[in-house]
Amino acid sequence: MNANVNYRIERNIHRTGILLSVIIPSHNAEKTLRRAVDSVVRAIQVIAENATLSARKAQEADGSGPGTAPLCEILVIENESEDGTAALALELQAEHPECVFVLHSKSGVSYARNRGLEAARGEWILFLDADDYLMEGAGEALRDDLLFTGTDLIVHSYESGDRVVSICASQGERFAGRDLMPACVRMIENPTRYTSVWSKLFRRERIEYAHLRFDTDLRLSEDSHFLIRYLAACRRIRMVDRPFYHYSTDNASVVRTWDGRKEEGYRKALAEVQKYLATQPEQIRAAFAGYGMMQFNLLMVREVFAAGARMSLADKIRNMKRISQEEPFATAIRGYDPDRHKGARYLPIRLLIRGFAPGAAAVYEARVLQNARKERMH
Repeated sequence: MNANVNYRIERNIHRTGILLSVIIPSHNAEKTLRRAVDSVVRAIQVIAENATLSARKAQEADGSGPGTAPLCEILVIENESEDGTAALALELQAEHPECVFVLHSKSGVSYARNRGLEAARGEWILFLDADDYLMEGAGEALRDDLLFTGTDLIVHSYESGDRVVSICASQGERFAGRDLMPACVRMIENPTRYTSVWSKLFRRERIEYAHLRFDTDLRLSEDSHFLIRYLAACRRIRMVDRPFYHYSTDNASVVRTWDGRKEEGYRKALAEVQKYLATQPEQIRAAFAGYGMMQFNLLMVREVFAAGARMSLADKIRNMKRISQEEPFATAIRGYDPDRHKGARYLPIRLLIRGFAPGAAAVYEARVLQNARKERMH
């Protein structure tokens, strides 16, 4: 690492003492929490190896003491687990007292993330789900990210199961000024690819500037709601094709498991996004149609046509048609523009609009089977 790079890291340390806060909500995560924490510990060891002695002296000048303040902190937020998660979290804290800190919150991922945001001291925030982990090489990728002091959001490609999901051109992309709004629209209209909060670095100053927290009333799509509001606070966005985050698809997550209650969850979350986007510039408001149709697709695949749905195909089709005609989904679908909304992901929407509901149902059922095959392979 050259002298200029060292200086930039030193400047960050001198300003706040901690570069990165990793927030890990942990509910019934006894089987995976150690893997998640260990992956972060390995990554921050790489970051620490590149910090210079003068950077540590800067910490001493801040009053943190010689060699006592970490470059990064791992905030494990235990939220009312019913297994051995709490005990394991304390064990991990004892093993890594320099960087692992255990906190508690009410049950619910939004409560846990908000608790982490309240306690975080890092200049950057990274959200990590307890059943996911950072890939080999994450330390180098994060180290490089932390040098971009003028960026407010860094978005990475990621590994989902055994495949890499690429979110940008191989050389990466940067957005500022006039390019910023089209980039935000692109992200909003592609929620399954862009609007999760993991595999991203958020500047904490921007979160606090916008007074952002996760909406604890939302059971689903709380990630999207947070990310979309954060975009409005961004002055520069950087996308990197290098993946460092592994999203696990071999677990029975809430969003991928049928429970008969998702319709109201998606409806409420979409209504909140609709209400927020109505306050934004016209170009951003126009993104609601694409976003809403993708949320409709998720509801169809994860609930109405899900493998565990206990109803006949005819009833599923009736439910699909009913939901498509009710708000806020109806407004999104009415915004369908064949010149703008292209590609296979809009195929069932096109079929539904043209009156071919059985065809739309067949597409959704095929996607359910495809997802099930992927999960069995992992």
